[in-house]
Amino acid sequence: MHMSKTICLWSLIACFAPSLLAQTISPADSVTFKDNKTYVIQGDQRELITTNLQFPHDVEISTNGTFTVGKGKDRKFEEGQVLLRDGWLLSPDGSFQPVMDHVIMKEGRVLIVRDGQAENLKQTMVFPNNASVTPDGYYTYPTTGRRARLNDGEWFQLNGTPIPTKDAATMINGQVVMQRDGSRISLQPVLIMGMNDGTRVSWDGTIQPPTGPAYKLREGQTVLIVGQHIER
Repeated sequence: MHMSKTICLWSLIACFAPSLLAQTISPADSVTFKDNKTYVIQGDQRELITTNLQFPHDVEISTNGTFTVGKGKDRKFEEGQVLLRDGWLLSPDGSFQPVMDHVIMKEGRVLIVRDGQAENLKQTMVFPNNASVTPDGYYTYPTTGRRARLNDGEWFQLNGTPIPTKDAATMINGQVVMQRDGSRISLQPVLIMGMNDGTRVSWDGTIQPPTGPAYKLREGQTVLIVGQHIER
């Protein structure tokens, strides 16, 4: 009888092993899609993925060049995109966005993004925490009822949780392209841009952090920088 139970237990483990493994969050830094193949990146090492990977924020990356977030639709990677383990998707043009569904104020418009597809917010959205956002860009605080105008580059998950903002610097064809507060800016010669955390980015790709040595961007490299800090 004891042996029968043991065999039964091992049978159950064998049946559910694939699903258990699928739920193990990968320690990889990021995933990238190049030449119609999906690679996992760990440090300086890049390796072709052979099994589906799980990242935080309920992100699952498939071997066929797609990924899903939660129970959302399959989303196909574009050539050269990089998906970071913290849920940010970087594109070769220097733009980036969180992969989880969200609301963003971008270039004066309030957008709601689901499964990577953005559309204008058409009516006031009330979050589960009782905060709300209007189509014309006003945020109402959940506890005090105070209203404030959203700034470009502010993001919120659909449960009302603010997403900490980030800026980025990318070297594209020898030119530094910035994404700051939701807008993209190409740095012209001799220009230096100061970032919210004290980092200074030069037109030639030199990045001087607030502490530590300066370094230079490589072609195609993107560096994320702490964005504006907004209390909500």
